[in-house]
Amino acid sequence: MHPRPSPVLVPAPRTPDAAWTRWGTWWLPLGPVLVACYATVMVLTILVLEPLAAMPGMTRAEIFAALAAAGVSVAGKVPFLVGWAALGVGLSVAGCAVALRGRVAPDTALAWQLAVLALGAPAYFWAAFDMGMDLADTFMITGGDHSAIPPVLYAVSGWALVALVALQIPRVVRWARARRA
Repeated sequence: MHPRPSPVLVPAPRTPDAAWTRWGTWWLPLGPVLVACYATVMVLTILVLEPLAAMPGMTRAEIFAALAAAGVSVAGKVPFLVGWAALGVGLSVAGCAVALRGRVAPDTALAWQLAVLALGAPAYFWAAFDMGMDLADTFMITGGDHSAIPPVLYAVSGWALVALVALQIPRVVRWARARRA
């Protein structure tokens, strides 16, 4: 019995050079720029906006002093958060570099950037969990999101995931046609 073709191995009906001519490369740096903006907003939300929204009426210095008195080092969280954000930016830049060398098709390059943005939501949740719990334990509040920014980050990641799935529809159609042939 013949093995079924993989959807990943089904070639696009055009050559990569023709695809790059049609798509161009002007848009490739937008992926790392968007991911860097997302990462910056993520870090600022965790370190500045969420504590201020969780404890209205207190300054950032007062909040951090109360956290320090409870044994929480906010400064100790900064390297992890910056490194975590830099990982996403690095993945995006790597995908852009591979695409600029013409080693992948434009739709694959776009899919990579969308996947990195889509992974921003779980990355934010994981990175913010520790700080949220520290705020909750110190001030006896709920540990959830308190500012308006996290839903925006989740929405951006959600729309990136929807776009990623929509981008795969032509590939699945090609795979289904190749399977029938």
